[in-house]
Amino acid sequence: MKYGSTTCALEYAGRGAIEEWVQLFLRNDGENLEFADGLLLEKRYYAGPILTDITVFGIEEGAPSYLKEADEIHRFFQVVERMKSIIPDWDFPPLIVNYAFGRFEINDGRHRNIALHQMNIIQAPVIFWTSSEEDHRYITEFIRSTE
Repeated sequence: MKYGSTTCALEYAGRGAIEEWVQLFLRNDGENLEFADGLLLEKRYYAGPILTDITVFGIEEGAPSYLKEADEIHRFFQVVERMKSIIPDWDFPPLIVNYAFGRFEINDGRHRNIALHQMNIIQAPVIFWTSSEEDHRYITEFIRSTE
């Protein structure tokens, strides 16, 4: 089964199973096992997917700082360019964003985020996760304030 779509994420969220979708997506289509395993290390709180102004997350100019080799950087932007060509017809998976210590961090969806920014698309589906009830309350209020 393919999990990498907002439609699929919304179906799971409608059943109260967004955490299950995150794990299924990351372990399958998302190919991000390390992140999936890390999320299981302690209690997490999830919200979404919700259409969100992604400009609040900021964006690194150029290649992400974790990419060091020229071929890695080249491959990264090849993926971004491919995504830009299909985004209008693609039911892409939500960005997965952590909120902690007063800041947002995109944990899954860097390519999608850059492609969307380059296309001047500012609203995209997002799943938020936090590790504390206090941060979860903040995210819940943040979502309410954007509706």
